[in-house]
Amino acid sequence: MNRRHFLALAAASAAQAAQSLQDKSRSVHPRLRRNFNTGWLFRRQVNGGGALGSWERDPTLGAAIEPPFLNAKSPAYDDSAWPSIQLPHTWNQHDGSDEIPGYFRGIGWYRKHFQLEPELSGQRVFLEFEGVNQVSEFWVNGAYAGKHEGGYTSFELDITPHVKFGPSGNVLTVKVDNIYNKDIAPTVKTDLTFYGGIYRDVWLRVTAPIHLSEVYWLTPKVTESAAEIEVHSRIDNRTTRAASLKVLHEILDAKGLVVAKVETSATVPAQQQGHALTQRLTLAQPRLWSPDSPNLYQLRTTLLDPAGPGDLHDAPIGFRWFRFDAQQGFFLNGRRLQLRGTTWHQSYPGLGSALPNSRHVKDMELIKEMGCNLFRTSHYPHDPAVMEACDRLGLLVLEEMFVGEEVEDDGGYYRIQAKGIEEMVARDRNNPSVFMWGLEGEIESAAKHVDVVQQLVNKIKATDPSRPATMQDARIDSIKQTLDVVGLYSGFDENDKERSRHPERRYMIEEYTVDAIGRGIYGMGPESEDLGCDKHEAYLAEVGRRPWIAGSTVWHQFDYDGDEYDPITPHLVTFGLADFWRIPKDVFYLFQSQWSAKPMLHLCGHWTWPGEEGKTRKVKVYSNQARVELFLNGRSLGAREPVAYPGLDHPPFLWDVPYEPGVLKAVSGSLTSERKTAGPAARIDLRSDTERIESGDPESLAYLTAAVVDKDGTIVPTAANAISFTSYGPGELLPQTWPGHPTGLTWNCVAGLTRIALRSTDRVGRCVVSAYSPGLRMGRAILDVAAPGKRDQMEYRGGATVYK
Repeated sequence: MNRRHFLALAAASAAQAAQSLQDKSRSVHPRLRRNFNTGWLFRRQVNGGGALGSWERDPTLGAAIEPPFLNAKSPAYDDSAWPSIQLPHTWNQHDGSDEIPGYFRGIGWYRKHFQLEPELSGQRVFLEFEGVNQVSEFWVNGAYAGKHEGGYTSFELDITPHVKFGPSGNVLTVKVDNIYNKDIAPTVKTDLTFYGGIYRDVWLRVTAPIHLSEVYWLTPKVTESAAEIEVHSRIDNRTTRAASLKVLHEILDAKGLVVAKVETSATVPAQQQGHALTQRLTLAQPRLWSPDSPNLYQLRTTLLDPAGPGDLHDAPIGFRWFRFDAQQGFFLNGRRLQLRGTTWHQSYPGLGSALPNSRHVKDMELIKEMGCNLFRTSHYPHDPAVMEACDRLGLLVLEEMFVGEEVEDDGGYYRIQAKGIEEMVARDRNNPSVFMWGLEGEIESAAKHVDVVQQLVNKIKATDPSRPATMQDARIDSIKQTLDVVGLYSGFDENDKERSRHPERRYMIEEYTVDAIGRGIYGMGPESEDLGCDKHEAYLAEVGRRPWIAGSTVWHQFDYDGDEYDPITPHLVTFGLADFWRIPKDVFYLFQSQWSAKPMLHLCGHWTWPGEEGKTRKVKVYSNQARVELFLNGRSLGAREPVAYPGLDHPPFLWDVPYEPGVLKAVSGSLTSERKTAGPAARIDLRSDTERIESGDPESLAYLTAAVVDKDGTIVPTAANAISFTSYGPGELLPQTWPGHPTGLTWNCVAGLTRIALRSTDRVGRCVVSAYSPGLRMGRAILDVAAPGKRDQMEYRGGATVYK
């Protein structure tokens, strides 16, 4: 169930809520929740730090408020010249990958003018921020409304005392900085850009003065025959009267039918906040949640106030039970499950960290397609859209806080990170996919700093004792003693020694990598695809031979931008199983062959080796099938079973083949995978992943793949042509700043392929995207930018067709 579906179901449920209660004297008017992403103005200060990028340690650089912004919090401030922007937004979407060292770390200012309808007067008004990096301060109509420290957790502000209702309107000012702060993790991590800005969604929420401030569930006991559910709720009464209320919790199945419910009465004194209730109910024959069957229910909580409008709150709920075993690994719903996971940083070319929800969802779908059943949020709480996708797709989530490496013991560090733990748990404890809380790890600090980390581990356990606490590569034994699950790192010699010293502990490998891999590089040299595949095969086999290891998470699913890295491509960390544009490398298919139940077959590499005729080449095929046959130019080279490889469920298939230009094809039943020898580059083939995007919808993006092909359409695997993209019509190409290409719309393809993203504008009609490279025939793709009931503004009305 995606976010839109879930919200639609929640809205439809609201109309039914009052009828479910015995006391029907009043109707329930559920809370109002509006997307608050549009209508923003933004201006960044001129002077900032960050010449050293993520290594920057001077907190004074860029910290001063410049004269033009000294009065920016005032509602009378003149912001008429400020550029309009739409959230999500970051000011570092380009400068982390350009030719200038470092990236801007300083202050950015946001302002938004908005109105609240007069009929909302008397209600409580909140702003929900899903993520702002990293320190943010807020003013509403000139009044100070709050401050938040920490860049990766969601938070809310109660702005009721400061807002006005009616046509006079309101002005919100937000000051954001991504300046180095020793008390806010992360302080330094060289493979990660510390993006500044309001980079996730913002929501406006309006509730009654008496409302539900928190609802969360626990499942103390789940079996195949019954699930015991414990629902905790808190009620705020911001009125001057004591309130006699009824609270109803209902469990709805996937069809929206009520399958269990419990109701109770509550009296909440005047002006009391956080009035706590605990109610219990049982669901017979629950449909269990698992990676193979991610069955979701909905917990709907209705608050009925005979003297007021009441409230309604919806949350996902899933039923599963799990445990870690020191000898046999991980068990879910009573059965052993090998945890097969990956990690991912939230970034995309041209967007930085400010991704639309649709991009988050696409990425999680790719992770599931590869066969994963686990996602580690490395190293911070990810967007709510990610968590919802994991619930729906069936991906277990190890959710982390960014605590590791550098730790301070001055009190401020603990305070900020402990608050972040509370925010992380409060937001995501209702996601059934979340099964562990973790800290980033790699701790090698002095003893006084270890004490801080141990306190933070204890904070996790105290905040949510229903899930185990973990940390990857803790390195300090006193910390490992406090963990429910010990996260291991890459080296098996050390891991085996650790296990021999402490066989009673429960382990999983929470992060490993074996090599940076450059897509399209072959020959078993450094950073080559074929060498990287061999190394990953060996590592997976080692994991498979140790049943006491509950599973592993690979670093990393996609290449990502890191200002200080350039092992293959400038400013890219290339440990990914797919590249920055999400184009898979061969190693992606290795993991898919081991982890996915869907029949698959992948012939590795390419078959274009001019001058190598007659020389023997090793041909590798990944498949989860029992037998594969290889053909060269129609001749069978024999059917094979996979090579013997203890520890791998589906070892690769191997042939030694004298190179001969033509067609190389692998076949297994109805599955085929082939490679053709490419001739000289002749043209660009430009294709979109969709034919239509929605006008004015920031969630609707098209991703266009440009392929340099020969005259027959075969991708030229050695092509590195510079490709320039242009468009006309109601679409906007997302620039990607790349070294040597300041326009951001020209860059070199890699192994004959690259991609660009197109976002719609608020116009309607045909959008044409072109891909150009000197000496090649231009590629074009045509998309419809559409909106219901609106006429094509690019339509020619003279009776003739201008372009097809």
